[in-house]
Amino acid sequence: MVMEQAYVGQRGSLGSRTATSAEESAQALNVVVVYQDSLTRHWAGDLWGRVGKLIHSGAIRRESFELGDLTRAFVFADAVHAAAEADVLVISVRDAGELPLLLHVWIDAWLPRRGGRAGALVALIAVPAKPDALSGRAHAYLESISRKAGLDFLPRERRLPEESLALPMHLSHEAAFQQSAAA
Repeated sequence: MVMEQAYVGQRGSLGSRTATSAEESAQALNVVVVYQDSLTRHWAGDLWGRVGKLIHSGAIRRESFELGDLTRAFVFADAVHAAAEADVLVISVRDAGELPLLLHVWIDAWLPRRGGRAGALVALIAVPAKPDALSGRAHAYLESISRKAGLDFLPRERRLPEESLALPMHLSHEAAFQQSAAA
């Protein structure tokens, strides 16, 4: 299971895990990160690292969930609860046609539970090097979700190398990571 928690100031990487008390959680800015694969996890980690460097107060709590792990009922329930309570939701996905059904199911589960809570949806979107007719769907969908939830929408797109789209997702992320890291 890939569910991670950390406080900025304690350990800023996505690979860290920290138990939290209810009191610590109530005083913290709650951030939830959902990523599709290793490449999009890395990009979310980059963003998280920059946030950690900007804010040294230690008052940010982050939980991360890999989309594929949401097939487990208890992980799904944790991710829904975390998103309903989050101040910032970070969703990191590829814009390669239809988004995974599980992402839609997860969003449909937490959306009515937010109850008008203010916050932001940060969309980290990997876009194809050569856009096609299906390009832009992830951006449009996540923007519409942010509007429905009353969240500020903060999109950030990164262009994928061409060859990464031709490979299966679990193989392509390493090549894309190496090329994006060199850029």
